Amino acid sequence: MATAGEDQRAMRRARAGVTAAFAAHAVLSGLLGPWVPRIKAQAGLDASGLGIALTGFAIGLLTGTRVADPTIRRWGGRRVVRAGIPLMGVGFALLPSAGHLALLTLVFLGIGLLAGLIDVAMNIEAVAVERRFERRVMSAIHGTWSVALFVGAALASAGIAGGLSIGTHLPISAALVVLVSAVFLRWLPNPEDVPKELPVGRPEDPSGDRANPPRVLLLCLVAAGSFLVEGIAVEWSAVFLRESVGADPSAAGLGVVAFSAGMAASRFVGDRLVARFGQPAVARLGASGAFVALAAMLIAHRVVPTVAALGIVGLGLGPVVPLAFRTAGRTLRQGHASALPLVVTAGYAGSIVGPLLVGFIADLTTLRIAFLVPVVASAASALASGATRDR
Repeated sequence: MATAGEDQRAMRRARAGVTAAFAAHAVLSGLLGPWVPRIKAQAGLDASGLGIALTGFAIGLLTGTRVADPTIRRWGGRRVVRAGIPLMGVGFALLPSAGHLALLTLVFLGIGLLAGLIDVAMNIEAVAVERRFERRVMSAIHGTWSVALFVGAALASAGIAGGLSIGTHLPISAALVVLVSAVFLRWLPNPEDVPKELPVGRPEDPSGDRANPPRVLLLCLVAAGSFLVEGIAVEWSAVFLRESVGADPSAAGLGVVAFSAGMAASRFVGDRLVARFGQPAVARLGASGAFVALAAMLIAHRVVPTVAALGIVGLGLGPVVPLAFRTAGRTLRQGHASALPLVVTAGYAGSIVGPLLVGFIADLTTLRIAFLVPVVASAASALASGATRDR
């Protein structure tokens, strides 16, 4: 029998391994954004060509989450993460050499597929750590992902400012992420150390492992609504502040900064809030707060209230996705499969559909009216948040 000290050491190592997976995934993802204009220029693409290439990434992302279930059931989340992070790094290293549309789209498709697959696998590993050590860590680990995304973007921006070529900076940065993370990924939990998974709902019932479609559907709604709001905040808040509210160009980016900072901050305290108030209360209050803040933002339609509202939206929604993923990872679907891959897919679908829907509605009406989309989405997440109950 392991001593208390050995259990603590194992817990720290397992948590470090999962945190490293989230951090590596986020830093690699963050490296991309600042280099996109250079990638576009090197491949000789116009705006529509870049859109096609990035569509390849979106298709790969959704495909990765859908193939995650059979892949992880065959190989295990630990192996998928440990193999997937280096392969994802190789994909980013290949981007500078993708000199035409077809090749660039293919590379983006591969990166997206790996990113989606790893996302599901590392969340399953986070659930495994929680089950093995009976400690809530999911929200804080997602907070690490949010911070690491900033780190990746900052590294890329620093490389651009320093005059480094994309052919030098991106492969070296990707290699460093892979090498550093490899030290910690070996501490990911072994499958035999994790208790056999039971479904949420009726663990005492011997037949309780049957599917629970209504609950899975509600968890998909929570994730899709939250991701949809996040995607719109990240991609459209600067445009909304500049073109609809009338902010100066220097202030237009403050909305996404406030949103991202609020989301990261609330994720680091989310586990403690859940321990005190319970998952449904935290998810419901967070999504409801986002709904109220977004509605107030559209009514006020001023720069300072808009930036403040986006910060509140980030604070509210920060813990919601980790809670949906935690519950999904402990909920079984038909055939005893975890619901997590399906819920992650729903989330990514929301992040893709949301910004597209805002653009379409804005073209038909106004951007202010289009921003009713995240208002409705946050309300839907709040209404479905009861599905995040522990048992």
